[in-house]
Amino acid sequence: MNKIYNNIEYYITCSRGLEEVTAKDIMPYCNKITRLDDGGVAFIGDKKALYNVNLYSRTGMYVLKKLDNFKSHSLDDLYKKVKNYSWSKLVKKTSTIAVRVKSDSEIFTNPNFCTLRVKDAIVDSIKDQKNFRPYIDRKNPDYSIFVFIKDKDVQVFLNSSGSPLFMRGYRTKIHKASLNESLAAGLILLSGWDKETPFYDPMCGSGTIPIEAALMAKNVPPGIYRNEFGFERWKRFDSDMWKQCLDDAKNAYIDCKAKIYGADVIEENITLCNLSSRKTKNDLSITFRKKDIRFFQPKSNKGVVIINPPYGHRIGEEEDLEHLYKIIGDTLKKNCKNFDAFIFTASGELTKSIGLRTKKRLILKNGNIDCRLLHYEIVEGEYL
Repeated sequence: MNKIYNNIEYYITCSRGLEEVTAKDIMPYCNKITRLDDGGVAFIGDKKALYNVNLYSRTGMYVLKKLDNFKSHSLDDLYKKVKNYSWSKLVKKTSTIAVRVKSDSEIFTNPNFCTLRVKDAIVDSIKDQKNFRPYIDRKNPDYSIFVFIKDKDVQVFLNSSGSPLFMRGYRTKIHKASLNESLAAGLILLSGWDKETPFYDPMCGSGTIPIEAALMAKNVPPGIYRNEFGFERWKRFDSDMWKQCLDDAKNAYIDCKAKIYGADVIEENITLCNLSSRKTKNDLSITFRKKDIRFFQPKSNKGVVIINPPYGHRIGEEEDLEHLYKIIGDTLKKNCKNFDAFIFTASGELTKSIGLRTKKRLILKNGNIDCRLLHYEIVEGEYL
């Protein structure tokens, strides 16, 4: 097992573009941030750090515990080196396992073959040492093993989160075009919102962005609503320590100082917003209203606006959306002077219809889609 200064090495994955905010977000709960990669942050800490990073990380996807690293030059060599690890000390007789491999290598060009060889190595190792074969459960395993391969370098991790951390547990139904919760939280953190200034999402869909903003403002950990984390099934799970982490989190809730507003033109979306908000069993102080973006008129003289409008992927869709983006720009110019507005989109062409000059452009990934978070500083003046 890899340790540095008697602390365990961990790695938290995140969406591309959220590495810096992810590192800053988890810093209070770990001993040291050791590295930022594309799509992840390496850190060191103890068992409590593992529990707290899972509980508190707003932008992470998986928190991984490092088990091993080595160089490998073939599938047979990969099998031998994975098999050498003491898997029987980790996996109980009744445990289930799953293996996931991500490869960027000219040697290991087929991740499916790599996955099979790694799985066989783990099963054979346990069988040789303890004379039993663990069951495979791809959907809900007790032990989820992640293997990252870059050229000849192989890193083996144990997934402590279980299901991805964006699965908070408060959603009643997933809107087909909604952002995942971790990315929504990332947009808010990137905006620099101070948790006190009025906050608006006038095209909120099922309400993910306003709900994540409210959780931040009330200091509610995003993982508090989950039914389970992967580490709760581990052999050395410390239930007393975990209970203390949960108690400390609940005792740290604060009153929300900000007015938070969400609106959408579709009544069913507003119903979803209110259902999800109520499921948190916490007074999030969010006002949701059915309203068209054309009639969006903030009640304050300053604030932060974040909008995630549709950006279209099929031929002809962008042309249909040009008018919507023009309406967004016109509304911001007319009704949001002295505001900071942020628009998250994958379409550079559509943003031309907004008719505003960006102060800043941040590159992000939404799954496999290249996106931008555009910052518009709305000031007094004439707009052409």
